[in-house]
Amino acid sequence: MNKGEIMINQNPSSNLNRLLAIYILAMIFVGGLSLYFANAASGPQGASLSGEVLTTRANLTPGSETHPGGQIISLSMSIEQQTGNWKAYVGNVSGKYVLQNANNQSIYEWPLGTTITGEVYISRNSTITFASSAIICANDTTMNTEQQFFGMTSSDSYSINNTFNETNHTAFSVGATSFDTNQCPFAALWINDTEQTAYNTSIFQEVALYDTLGQKLIYVAIINNDNTGYDNQTTSGTFDFQAIVPENSSNQAGTTYYFYLELGS
Repeated sequence: MNKGEIMINQNPSSNLNRLLAIYILAMIFVGGLSLYFANAASGPQGASLSGEVLTTRANLTPGSETHPGGQIISLSMSIEQQTGNWKAYVGNVSGKYVLQNANNQSIYEWPLGTTITGEVYISRNSTITFASSAIICANDTTMNTEQQFFGMTSSDSYSINNTFNETNHTAFSVGATSFDTNQCPFAALWINDTEQTAYNTSIFQEVALYDTLGQKLIYVAIINNDNTGYDNQTTSGTFDFQAIVPENSSNQAGTTYYFYLELGS
């Protein structure tokens, strides 16, 4: 064979076997990529939002007293003052399970069913890496850092660490990462204008996590399908989740939060 020439095996059977082997390796490679992208798409995803309805507290009528002159009147006064340091999101979850490609084209879709489980995630991070190494429980240090952004201090009764001051929440998962009960700071939101006992069976639990990459808190509202909420409405007004997030009372425009949703399997 001259230099520079390529030798070709003249055995057709050998060439066929070689081509077959190359094809199989290529299919394994492509299949591996497909599996990788499928796994990369699992876990919490960005949620579409709709149907925004804003409500706020009505002003109370001031009390009045009328007395003649020459009197010393002793009064006891009270107020329920609306705070600008927090805001709340309540609502319902809908959707479906899908098997889609990168262009969001479905080869098959499944309905959610009548009982919806999962979590709603709310954060100031527009991009979150929901990986086991990146998402951890919030702690006093990370909550202090976040509340400083909102002009709060640890001594404020409405601070983040004084709000999320219990740990006996229910067990839940973030993607492939499991959080056991009694692990992270959490709060039990009110029902029928009444405080709930903070426990792992409480309805509408909210857990504080921390994104170590984005260095911001993540508020996790555990979905509790079709329950009466803070205002005790009937079937037409039930909620799947309730959540509160901090706000800077001096920020007239308001802080932007991003919403993610993960459905239970």
